[in-house]
Amino acid sequence: MYLFMEEYTEIMNGYQNERDIVTRLNNQLIKDLPAHFQHWLRILFIDHSSPLKVIKLNNEQKADIAIRCGSKTIYVSIKSGEGNSFHSEQIHTFIPFLRSIGVSESTLKTMVFFHYGDNTLNGTGRTRLTSAELRRKHSKYFNKTSKELSNHHVMRHLISRCVVKGRYPNNFSIDGIYHGTINDGFFLPRDMIYKILLCNSNIRKNGTINMKMLTYQPGSRNLWGIPGTEQKRHNCEVKWRSFTKDALNHLRFSR
Repeated sequence: MYLFMEEYTEIMNGYQNERDIVTRLNNQLIKDLPAHFQHWLRILFIDHSSPLKVIKLNNEQKADIAIRCGSKTIYVSIKSGEGNSFHSEQIHTFIPFLRSIGVSESTLKTMVFFHYGDNTLNGTGRTRLTSAELRRKHSKYFNKTSKELSNHHVMRHLISRCVVKGRYPNNFSIDGIYHGTINDGFFLPRDMIYKILLCNSNIRKNGTINMKMLTYQPGSRNLWGIPGTEQKRHNCEVKWRSFTKDALNHLRFSR
């Protein structure tokens, strides 16, 4: 129950932060904004003379807000805190997506095996293992799966689905990620997202399933059979756990 409330609180804080940013930016001139907003808005917009028009987008989009200035509109994902969960969907849609971009059946089976953690491929097993237990027994297979998922072709598709655009073809691609609040923050443009996540040296190694610096995990293995949590076993999540560090390092060295 505590973990559920902690997750719920983090989500609600995130929504409030998005609303605060919309309120802070809407109807403002770029020149009147704090420096941590001015810097990237001046780069993305040629016309600085018109007031900004900012709206909150629906949850199907990777972009949380749309910002219009003059005739141009940009789409921004907003992150705050340290959780940095970037994507969530049902495993029964994620696996077919991976199959459609050429991921091997052996890798897909390993992912499903890891996802449910109960020695089955459908979640019907009685004994549910923790990630630590799974790593001890099957890390060799998880490492092999991570290697295939981290190849350049697969990664470009994964970045688009999990970070930049999302599941739906008509979604807007984000122009970048703003991490922070109305008081402070930084902006990572889309081209830098790809540059960081496609870099050959950026590979996360923790014995589970990773796509370069992105980490794959189930929504919950529900190890203790908590009522109301069982349906989350079919959700998969993709996290970029080191996002803040990776982004700030890249921004620092790109100046």
